[in-house]
Amino acid sequence: MLVSTVELAWRARKAGGLGIRGTEGIALDWSAVIARKNRLVASWSEGKPEALEQERIAVFRGRARFVGPHEIVVDGRRVTAERIILATGSAPARPPIEGIERALTSDQLLEQTTLPGRLVVIGGGAIGMEFGFAFGRAGARVTVLQSGNHVLPAADGEVREALVALAPDAGLEIRTAARVLRIAPDLTVAAEIGGRPERFPADVVLVATGRPPNTADLGLELAGVALERGAVRVNEFRQSTSASHIYAAGDVTGIHQHTPAAWYEGQLAAENALRGNHRAADFTVFPTATFTIPALAQVGLTEEGARQRGGGVTVSRVPFSDSTAAGIQEETEGLVKAVFDEPTGRLLGLHVLGPSAEDLVHIAAVAIRAGLTRDVLAGMHYVFPTLAGSVFDATWP
Repeated sequence: MLVSTVELAWRARKAGGLGIRGTEGIALDWSAVIARKNRLVASWSEGKPEALEQERIAVFRGRARFVGPHEIVVDGRRVTAERIILATGSAPARPPIEGIERALTSDQLLEQTTLPGRLVVIGGGAIGMEFGFAFGRAGARVTVLQSGNHVLPAADGEVREALVALAPDAGLEIRTAARVLRIAPDLTVAAEIGGRPERFPADVVLVATGRPPNTADLGLELAGVALERGAVRVNEFRQSTSASHIYAAGDVTGIHQHTPAAWYEGQLAAENALRGNHRAADFTVFPTATFTIPALAQVGLTEEGARQRGGGVTVSRVPFSDSTAAGIQEETEGLVKAVFDEPTGRLLGLHVLGPSAEDLVHIAAVAIRAGLTRDVLAGMHYVFPTLAGSVFDATWP
């Protein structure tokens, strides 16, 4: 919701091209933005425990810990069960950097009611890039320090570079191959970039270096639950590989750290725990989105992944600057890129950077699931002018 608010203000300030006057000075009341976020989050959580209790589901509030394979203590109250589901989520990581305690996590940054003038982001994954673009578009000067050679390493390379090219306009400086050494008391970040020392002054430092699963201090060893890199090791039914009466869902498994994946896995884990293992997790078609501004969404194979797989690959792309709908809306940043299996013509992957990318990608998810070919997609009719038309245009031979 923070991203959508910032994007709305950013696009409104650019509305002069649409013939709308007086929007150039639109400003964000950051404290009001955060207060609205808090109200919405509270409203989504409100009443859920009571709703469970109305369904005759007992709710125990407190910290839980295993004291035996089938026994849990919740703040002194003992609970036993034949089957147990772990859904303890994850928490922001704090890497071993001198002064890292001076940095804020993403959770803490979302509580700050003042927009910082200078933000240094340690980490160029999804969280770091989302916050970087949101705060940059809001008016902060943002520096992203990424340890690897690329931000968003799982993204298609061409589409990622198109996003990186938009970073300066969004107020971001992206530095890769960065080794962060320390955070000083005045919040200056010392780092080595390509082996050379550099300093980055900041008003706020965000640490966005991943979210390890919440498995510490749960007594999992007493339940026989095996961990792998701190995550609960599970099979395709989301059942613990070492304790058959334990199931796990969401970030605690360390597999897919996405909210919809947690919802999906939670249903699977509950069904399999209660009815026996009859439904396996299937992530063969798994659309994802990084909510930068504009957003980057993808499903299926990247061009690099398709070529590594072997066999013939064809690629086509359509920039949003060629889209009538995008031109009408003055939202012409980005592109749609499609990856096809050359022998069969089947769609292997679709990558979207631009307006409504997080929605458009679902067209391709359905197409990949159904095994649709390039000819079938290119022959389909669509409403004109629409942003979705660019998805079908990208499939033309």
